[in-house]
Amino acid sequence: MVIVSDFIDCPKVDVHNHLNLGMRYASYVPWAGFYIPDFPRKLNGLDDMHENIIAPYTRPRIKTAKDVEDVFNLTLQDAIGDGVKVIEGSCDLQFVGQMGGVNNLIELIKKLVSQYSNRIKFLPELGMSKVFPKDKIQKWVPELLESGVFKSIDVYGPEVEDGIEDFKYIFDLAAKLGIKKKFHIGEFSSAESVRRFVELFELNEVQHGIGAAKDPDVLAFLRDNKIRCNVCPESNVMLGAVESYAVHPIRKMLDAGVNCTINTDDLLLFNKSNSEQCVELVNCGLFTKDELVELMKKQVAEYQEN
Repeated sequence: MVIVSDFIDCPKVDVHNHLNLGMRYASYVPWAGFYIPDFPRKLNGLDDMHENIIAPYTRPRIKTAKDVEDVFNLTLQDAIGDGVKVIEGSCDLQFVGQMGGVNNLIELIKKLVSQYSNRIKFLPELGMSKVFPKDKIQKWVPELLESGVFKSIDVYGPEVEDGIEDFKYIFDLAAKLGIKKKFHIGEFSSAESVRRFVELFELNEVQHGIGAAKDPDVLAFLRDNKIRCNVCPESNVMLGAVESYAVHPIRKMLDAGVNCTINTDDLLLFNKSNSEQCVELVNCGLFTKDELVELMKKQVAEYQEN
């Protein structure tokens, strides 16, 4: 058996992290001023998460520019507390509204990068939902990407293919600007969907991607094309995409030569830090402690080389 202290001092990355949901529940409650009933708990997929937690509780609580700054600070502080050295924190496009405009959001992100530069490498990511109003995406995204502040881009939401071609111009712009391209796919969807999204958007990385484990050919495709999958084991278990840690496909993916990272996704919702997820992965017999320590060191080294 291993415990959290076996991992907490090991440098690690968190490159699948939504800044507005990336803090401890214990950190969130004093700031928010309320408890969420029957929480944290297992969730019945993405609809349960959005309809019963995010829509009624977390989204309405962020109303002002100060609220946005506060939750981003909570996330960065809790990441530092878990020994995270590199965070690709996703800033949702919606916060342009709370910040009062594109320029104000850009300035906040710049401020946070500078403020935390001695404690964590914060690489800002621009994230957006597939269901966010298209007119606002068209208006805000080009200016945000061209600012040079955001180092990666990500799209999330229902894992369906309807309408995804509407995002192609954004990924083409990101490629032109040298911005890393990610997409949420493969937590609940098929292996083939992972491959299609990678090919359509010329992705550098996949957020989740565990569906790829169902097809050896897709795993080989990811390996050969050096596509990294930013996996979130506790998210997968808590949402019901995977039955348990013991059967999580990350082991199969790594054994197939796919580059995978371990990440929190939404720490507020899923309630396990990267260190705590490592404990689960070892104690269920999927990995040894030495294997995970080596994996985390390798992940941090990738950023030190660049």
